[in-house]
Amino acid sequence: MAACTLLALSLFISPALAQRDSTTLHVTLPAEGKLVNGKPVGLGWVNMLDPQKLNLQPEYWKLSNGVLHGDCSNQKENHNSYSKRRYADFEANILIKMTGDDANSGVCVRVHPDNFDKAPGYQIDMGKGTWGSLSEEGRAGMVQRYPVKASTKLVKANDYNHYYIKARGHHIEAWLNGVKTVDSDYEGAFLDGNLGFQLRRGPKHTTVDIKDFYVRELNL
Repeated sequence: MAACTLLALSLFISPALAQRDSTTLHVTLPAEGKLVNGKPVGLGWVNMLDPQKLNLQPEYWKLSNGVLHGDCSNQKENHNSYSKRRYADFEANILIKMTGDDANSGVCVRVHPDNFDKAPGYQIDMGKGTWGSLSEEGRAGMVQRYPVKASTKLVKANDYNHYYIKARGHHIEAWLNGVKTVDSDYEGAFLDGNLGFQLRRGPKHTTVDIKDFYVRELNL
C-alpha cells in the first residue's frame, strides 16, 4: 500500500484507540453486546444460523444442530459464506471458534460477493497477527490493525471468542471478548452489503464453528 494511502487511512482511526497501550485491555462492551444464555438482550435480534438466510458451499460449510461449521485445507480459493440479503446499519453478536494449522478466517461485513471466492468489502479479522483488526478484502487492505501483543492476551485459543460489531454509516466498531479493537470512520468502504464468514485460501487448514450469529438492524 502506498505511503499516502496509509496516511489517509490513519486519519480515520479513533485517537483514543490509536493511543492505547498495546498490552492493556479495557472491557467496554455495551449492553447491546452482552449475551445471556447465548442470546443477546432486547428485541429485534434475528438468528442468522438458518439455511434460509445463508448462502453456503456444502463442500466447505455445514449447518447442523444450530452450529455453522466450516472447514477447508490447502485451497487455491477462499470459501466465503454470506447472508442472502444485504444490510446497511446493523449490530451483530457472534460466538466463533477457530482451530487448525495457520488458520485464518474473519467476519465479513458489508461485502459485495462476486462468487464464493471473491467477496470485496470489510472483514473483522481472525488469524495470527490480525485478530481484532479491520481490513477491506479486495480493496484498501488493512484499515486498522489491532496490536498483536494485546490480541495475544485477549484471544481464547481453540475456544469460542465473542465479537460484537456495530456499523452505522461509515462508523465501524468492534469488540473482541468485551475489549474494543476497532473504531474507524474510513469513508472508502461500502455502506451496505452481505454479512458472513471467510475460510482463507492458501497452505493452511482452517476450521471454524459459529454457535451464535445474531443480527439487529438499526434505524428501522
